[in-house]
Amino acid sequence: MKKIEAIIHPQNWERTRAALETMHLSATLREVKTFGRTPPRREVYRGSPYTLDTTPEIEMTVFVQDERLESALAAFCKTTSDSEFLVTSVERLVDAREQKSALPAMAPRTLTTTHAVSAPQFLPAMTRG
Repeated sequence: MKKIEAIIHPQNWERTRAALETMHLSATLREVKTFGRTPPRREVYRGSPYTLDTTPEIEMTVFVQDERLESALAAFCKTTSDSEFLVTSVERLVDAREQKSALPAMAPRTLTTTHAVSAPQFLPAMTRG
């Protein structure tokens, strides 16, 4: 099982939601503010100038089976061109209601690996074959 994390612009959410619904996936969303991705803007409110150096965005977390990872990433990359996706291996998923593992525990020597995928660079790799 893999965990996909992404920071997306709020205006891209509707297309991303449509992609999630098409694939029958659910997501956890958080409203976050990012710093450093966009240049600061100077605004004036009631005559007082101030600087906006953070941008409101949405952090999305999705869990997918290994077999569905590539198709999920391809669908997300089609919805947004400026997002980056962080893919992490999930060692174990425990359902609190059932109090049992939904996934078998992996061997102790297995470490969690992380891969960052940028949307523009990922699309050519998907179309190669």
